[in-house]
Amino acid sequence: MARTVFRGGVVFDGTGADPARVDVAVADGRIVEVGRDLVGDDVVDIVGRGLLPGFIDCHAHVSMDELRSTDEEAVRSASRNAFAAIANLRATLDAGVTTVRDAAGADAGYREAIAAGDVPGPRLLVSLIQLSPSAGPYDSRTPSGLDTWVPYAGIPRPTADGPEALRAKVRELVQFGADVVKIFATGPWSMGRRGAERSMFRDEELAAIVDEAHRQGIRVMAHAHGSAGVIAAARAGADSIEHGFLADADAIEAIAEAGAVLVPTLLASDGMAPEVVERHHDAVRRAHRRGVRIAMGTDCPMQPHGQNLRELELLVACGLTPAEALRSGTGRAAELLGLGDEIGRIAPGLVADIVVVDGDPLDVHGLTNRIRDVYRDGRRVGPSGLTH
Repeated sequence: MARTVFRGGVVFDGTGADPARVDVAVADGRIVEVGRDLVGDDVVDIVGRGLLPGFIDCHAHVSMDELRSTDEEAVRSASRNAFAAIANLRATLDAGVTTVRDAAGADAGYREAIAAGDVPGPRLLVSLIQLSPSAGPYDSRTPSGLDTWVPYAGIPRPTADGPEALRAKVRELVQFGADVVKIFATGPWSMGRRGAERSMFRDEELAAIVDEAHRQGIRVMAHAHGSAGVIAAARAGADSIEHGFLADADAIEAIAEAGAVLVPTLLASDGMAPEVVERHHDAVRRAHRRGVRIAMGTDCPMQPHGQNLRELELLVACGLTPAEALRSGTGRAAELLGLGDEIGRIAPGLVADIVVVDGDPLDVHGLTNRIRDVYRDGRRVGPSGLTH
């Protein structure tokens, strides 16, 4: 079994500990040893560079290359989305992101194609679609009586009402291959009648979704902007709260008391009205001060795929230290996905997802432009424009 040693670099191990100058040995796709003066069949000299775990984006949409109107989406075929995703996956991998939790749009075939090596891309977990109640964001019926839902193979219809129907919908998602259940705890930012501030599901419906998902062995991610939805989802036991643009002190406290993880997707609000950006940043600052666990998610393509690591800069702007921000995209993110024993850290026995960067690994500013090598399962997979 060939053994490759990455020698002479400064290693950030994904736990939040201070970086250290140690060697890392890899064999058969896994990290086998971390220490000094290691010996290997092959040696990769990374003196003057940093080595980090492959980054994990807990909230992206790899099948979407741009934001489209409902009408545009309705005439776009599933195959067109799949072909467009190839470039999205490549850009994400080149940015040092080796695992993505897809937050709606990609079916299980995307995950399987990547795992089989048919398409280069980050390891993928899929949610398939976002659960919505009637009259919610994904209710496709119009006032004229027209139903605009476009069925895609592998993507179940997302609407249901009542605890038992929602339990059945969770089981349907599992049957279709979902790794996680995503719900609309509030409406999206664009929803009318202040939908982003309204809670979408009743408490008993949320409790049924979470209970059934956990019974099926998968987790729940809750899209939530307004405080009412954040509080309801957190109290129901959702594993992560996504976005939280409008989360107030009570909402932050609910997340903390529930032990949920906040995935703030700061890139999603970047470029919005200044008052929205400041309110979002203030929510993240307060969550950080309260000790809420934070994991990196980007909501790409709200910003283009490949800019994922800009999220780290925004997290630092909200008060996280560089080490905390890096951990949010490595060890902490892996824990949220239930993969903490497999990825997210530089430690013996874990999968060899590794990123080599020029310069100080704790310098998160402009990190994308300093990515030198990306390894997934011990094999170099990017950046595609650079040779080793």
